[in-house]
Amino acid sequence: MLALLVLTLVQVTAGKAQAASQYNYDCSFCHTMPPMDSATSKKDPNTGAVPGNHAGHATSAVNSCVTCHGTQVSTYPMAHRNKTIELSDAIGYSRKIAAGFVNQTSVPPTPMGSCSTVACHSNGKGTLRATPAWGSAALTVPGGCSACHDVAPSTGNHPTAGSKHANYYGTGVGSCVKCHTDHSVQAKPFSHATSAGHRSIEVKFATGGSFASNQCSNVYCHSNGRGTYTPPTWGGSLTCAGCHGDATSNTLSGNHAKHVNNAAFLGTNYGCVECHSSTVSNDSTISNFTNHVNTTKDVAGSKVGTPVSGTCATSYCHSDGKGTMKSVTWTGSTALTCKSCHGADASPAFTSKAGEPNYANAGATQLRANSHLNHVASAADCVSCHADTTVDGTTIKPGTFHTNNVRDLKAGNGKGFTVVAGACSAVSCHSGNGIVANVADVKWGASLGCNGCHGNASSLVTNAHATHVSTKGYTCDTCHAATVSGNTFFVNKALHGDATVEVAGANVTTWSGTTTKTCATSCHLSATPQWNVPASGACGTCHTALSNTTGGLIGSNAHSAHFTATYGPGFNSTLTTSCSNCHTSNTAATHADGTLNLAAGSNKIGTCSTCHQQSTNWTTGRVTCESCHSTAGGALSVIGGITAPDKTSAATTGHGKAGIAQACSACHDNTAAHISGVLGDQKRLLPALVGSINQECNYCHTNAAKVSGTKLNVKAHKATGLGSLCADCHDGHGTVNTMMVNGTINGTAVSFTGNNTFANPAQTGVCQVCHTTTKYFTKAGQPAQDHVASTTDCTQCHQHNPATGLAFVPNGGCDACHGYPPAPRQTLSAVTFGVQGNWSSARFEDYSGGGGAHLVLAHIKKDAKPSEGWANCIPCHKGGDATHARALPIRTHVESVSVDIDPQYRFSDQALATYTSVTLVSGGTNKSGSCFNVSCHFRPTPKWSIER
Repeated sequence: MLALLVLTLVQVTAGKAQAASQYNYDCSFCHTMPPMDSATSKKDPNTGAVPGNHAGHATSAVNSCVTCHGTQVSTYPMAHRNKTIELSDAIGYSRKIAAGFVNQTSVPPTPMGSCSTVACHSNGKGTLRATPAWGSAALTVPGGCSACHDVAPSTGNHPTAGSKHANYYGTGVGSCVKCHTDHSVQAKPFSHATSAGHRSIEVKFATGGSFASNQCSNVYCHSNGRGTYTPPTWGGSLTCAGCHGDATSNTLSGNHAKHVNNAAFLGTNYGCVECHSSTVSNDSTISNFTNHVNTTKDVAGSKVGTPVSGTCATSYCHSDGKGTMKSVTWTGSTALTCKSCHGADASPAFTSKAGEPNYANAGATQLRANSHLNHVASAADCVSCHADTTVDGTTIKPGTFHTNNVRDLKAGNGKGFTVVAGACSAVSCHSGNGIVANVADVKWGASLGCNGCHGNASSLVTNAHATHVSTKGYTCDTCHAATVSGNTFFVNKALHGDATVEVAGANVTTWSGTTTKTCATSCHLSATPQWNVPASGACGTCHTALSNTTGGLIGSNAHSAHFTATYGPGFNSTLTTSCSNCHTSNTAATHADGTLNLAAGSNKIGTCSTCHQQSTNWTTGRVTCESCHSTAGGALSVIGGITAPDKTSAATTGHGKAGIAQACSACHDNTAAHISGVLGDQKRLLPALVGSINQECNYCHTNAAKVSGTKLNVKAHKATGLGSLCADCHDGHGTVNTMMVNGTINGTAVSFTGNNTFANPAQTGVCQVCHTTTKYFTKAGQPAQDHVASTTDCTQCHQHNPATGLAFVPNGGCDACHGYPPAPRQTLSAVTFGVQGNWSSARFEDYSGGGGAHLVLAHIKKDAKPSEGWANCIPCHKGGDATHARALPIRTHVESVSVDIDPQYRFSDQALATYTSVTLVSGGTNKSGSCFNVSCHFRPTPKWSIER
């Protein structure tokens, strides 16, 4: 500096012109404008950023610095570098000192300081707020608003908790935008703070309107929703009537008056909630503040429906009460009557007399069931059933019954009835005030008809009616021709209601009267049954038929087999319905003509198609099993609705085929109970075949005197569940293949034509349809190349009758695939194995070089047994079972061989035991490797195999 000063003085004294400054020394030369914030508590030496919040306060203009640093900042010379940050006294900065140096850049104090008397940080109404410490995280919107403002201010009608504005807009800063400029959407949301103290509070409604003289004007929130505004005073209060008017003032819009002040016509007055339930909960309580001021007239309620363009077209109030709505315009002036809603169906079934619904009857239990036509002759008839709703059929009774969404029923006009679950009972009209007893209940919309009072073929059970009406199907005029024709038409209504039972008809030649009630007719021949003693006309009165009739059960030919034999269908010997299994029922016109009448399809010799589809002979005794269970001579029998299981294949591919030649009686007792009506519950197995699981199969297949070879001592696949029963996979009655393998196993149609088809790419092989967790040939589809070929007989390795364990389980552990251990095919000298104490379970590995040095005593002990599993393998294959690929055959998956020597066998800690110089390629040239750093050898070993 001294040198520079001397040089300057020399130049001046020499009288030479000075050169222009080399740099533009403005504020940005040192600071950048505004100064950069480091966003940490330290200075960034790479950018010059310092701790602070300049970005949120200043711009690139010098005058933006004046607020905090005073007016002199704009004229600062370079000499202002006085080691002190100059701050305006007005801001009340807490770290400001009169003299000295406050290093706020490279080593800032903590905290750096805060302001307390600056208008920028105030509530805009003169209350100043202390700022966060300089360098704190910048304020964000909306959370930072509360640093200056109360949220919300407690003055006037601001949205404080519990206030009306809070209910509508909430108490957070998000409510401010409704009446004030939304600073949160500005590029610098807090820049408005610089105007604090320089202007009044700005009121600007987001939805239009104005604020002056402490009143809101033309604001939708304070209107009747139809363009009429109420200017409220800030701090004041309004009720619902203040904007909308009320019922008594008759100032409500449209047809409100006809709904809220018209009880004389409606029966009751509606409240606001009836049509505005999405907004209010009663006449003075807002339940949804959002809907109240959303510029939409939200119309909703239990009776409103969906208004469209000022028209109530789906309103329950304006409907026939059964779902058909009448279109009514809100501003319309048409006077409505009962017929306007109830008796004005678009497609009427009849002309309404007094407003009774005249829509087409949809039938009982349906919404639009309608029996009004049969009940209403004049308006006065409405009171007979709706005494709570109407006074005289034209005037609504005061109360809430008229439009309460319920069809209120109450007897009037001296009538009586009881309604339960939509059914009318004890109806005085239907019983003739007691003349007809036990009148049935009736549902609205149903046709009562004759049956409604008298009963029908199934319910008319008094005396012998059931026999004549239900069983024989006689119509009413068979015995009451003087009164009715057929079952439904009156020929003399006077006789119908005279309280006397007239008995007369073409078949009633003699009627003894109501005392003895006997009738001698051509139907009963010479018998004289008594009407009120039904048994006097049973089948036995004419011929031997049932065990509970005169003469007892008929026993000719095969009757006994059908009624009493345990192996038969077990017809009930006391019910006449049993006879109709083979004979035309006693309702047939031919029943009493002296001829033996067989039902359609029944023949004494031939097919009785109701049960036996194959030829039978009624007179020659028992039928064979095949006559029901085989299709060789016709279709399968159907008895009691149950089709006989198809056992046709038993003779050709089942146990009846050549070489086995077992008849049905070999396993079944043909005298045992058989036909019960429940499929499969009576299998009739001989006692020796019943007992423990699979006893019926084991009876032969564990007996060397009966079977031999692979069929002897066969075992089930699993101990429990699917696969534990022989029948899970086999059907002894035969299937489409010679091994009696089921066509469907575990819900999948299997493909099996021989022992080379256990698995296939379509996953429909016998083995695949169940396996989900096995390694190969799973139901989900494991590629066949990952195991032995699918065309190989699986039972070569997975036997059906192994000496131990369950069927099909592999015949050992490691030795099942490798040999235990694998033996080399080439050696320097001959080796022997295969006996106890000399690798009893070893065998040649099936790929070149695979056996290697396994048959070295130090590798696998000579008395190793397969039951020892991985114990003898893990020193060199330490991954164990979890890493074992098991891809078969090994000769095509050589790369799956993995040598991973246990680190405990290493020679030193410098490197793990390693097996190297090996190349294993399926179908290619393989090289075996050697080990090093193995404590067994202390040096690299010879190659594993001399062959490769």
